[in-house]
Amino acid sequence: MKTILDDKRLSLLCTLLIFVVLFTFPPKVSARSPYEWAHVRLDYACREKVKQLNRFCDKIHDTAIKAREDTILISFFDINRRYSRVQKNPNVPEALTEKLANLRRSIIKHYIENYLCFYDILMIDPNGRILYTVRKELSSQHNVFDGETANTPLAKCLATAPGEEVFIDFQYYTVSDEPAAFFVEPVTRNGEHLGWLVLQCAINKVNSLFAGDELLGPTGETFLVNHNGYMLTESNFQGDSTILKKKLDDRNIKAKFNEKQGRRTVTDYRGSTALTSFEVVEFLKIQWLVVAKMDKDQIVSEHFDQHRQYYYDGIIRKLADSRHQNQRTELVAEAGQKVIEVDMDEFVRANQNELLRTVGVSTCTAVVATYPGKFGYLAHITPQDRVYGGQATNLLEHVINKIKTYDIYKYERSRICFFVVARHNDSLSKIVDKLIDDGFLLSQISVLRGPPGHYANVTCDYFQNQISVEWASDEKDGDPIVQLACDGQNLGQVVEHLISEASGAPEG
Repeated sequence: MKTILDDKRLSLLCTLLIFVVLFTFPPKVSARSPYEWAHVRLDYACREKVKQLNRFCDKIHDTAIKAREDTILISFFDINRRYSRVQKNPNVPEALTEKLANLRRSIIKHYIENYLCFYDILMIDPNGRILYTVRKELSSQHNVFDGETANTPLAKCLATAPGEEVFIDFQYYTVSDEPAAFFVEPVTRNGEHLGWLVLQCAINKVNSLFAGDELLGPTGETFLVNHNGYMLTESNFQGDSTILKKKLDDRNIKAKFNEKQGRRTVTDYRGSTALTSFEVVEFLKIQWLVVAKMDKDQIVSEHFDQHRQYYYDGIIRKLADSRHQNQRTELVAEAGQKVIEVDMDEFVRANQNELLRTVGVSTCTAVVATYPGKFGYLAHITPQDRVYGGQATNLLEHVINKIKTYDIYKYERSRICFFVVARHNDSLSKIVDKLIDDGFLLSQISVLRGPPGHYANVTCDYFQNQISVEWASDEKDGDPIVQLACDGQNLGQVVEHLISEASGAPEG
């Protein structure tokens, strides 16, 4: 117990030290190399998971060895074996049957007190016949070489009549209707091979080791991968189970298994550019890959968050360089589409393939928030709003609260796209600050900047994730300028460019 507590204290201390180094006293190099500091966090997270996994595997392996040498289990195994031989006799004494029933009740208590780390214990004779199982998912006398178990990895292993311990990696096990791994422990008594103790391991115990990675932030996670490239733990960012269902890119995974340990920047299973740290873990001739990863977009946003004013100055410079396209076509409603007008000091949510539209955005700001294909919001924000320093309205706050409370799960947050439309910079920093503080990333925010003296008419098609901005002028000369979503300047890309070009980034 003392060792466990000491390990926890040491782990907590290391975590706190990393945060102190990263955020309280960031050295000169931290501002110049945010990706390097991200790798420090990833390396630490990966090493911690490797340590936890090794401790878990060692503990459960020791328990498997203990079971193999447990005289109570071995004696019980032998009694069940003998009973199965006489069970076919119609004259089996009732007293013997009752005695075995009492023994089986006592073995349950023994299992709970000593072997609860295993989901099930099966006792199987050399012919593949099940003598006893704690969970009783299979009946006694069932033969593992027949029926639904015939093609399982367990049956294939036992068909080789292993005389030494074997560990079967996690595979889908039809009997339990979930992934399972097995320790196969040969049972002998007085030199006679009685069969095997089969100790079933549930995947949830391994999955729980990888749950929660607060140190890595909103896009960070650690997970376990088998040698075939399938995830053995749940993704933090998918609603459906990924265990033995999500197959990762072969080129990426094979390279990591070959390298054994290291760092890589990859396109992950969600299509995001991610930094990773990884290490191969070996256990009883089985190899697993531990991966810690974090989206590059998050690293950029975190670095921006630490040096907001510096990067706002750079963003304003980049926005001033905007080039306005004239060869664009404004979005118009298709047959059957309804156009919803959004007034000043108002926001509206669209679904069912509706279009949103607002006109006359001059000293105001239009903010579009879309989940492509699912819903969209359009807000027409006037200078009386909080994002300008006013107090009359707080439209962006209401939009974000509705999205986070009613429209999405937490893992879907990265799928929201924001477009900020204005001809000025008066509201930009407050809007960006609000979105960053609410857990969104710079890469989710694009800005469409209009020329001075123009006003914007904004149309949003959330289903196609498109917006069009017609910049018109009261002057009669000149055609309106039309911008589409692709003309917006993505703030994640802007800041990433500023980071790469500014070797003298701000010191902490």
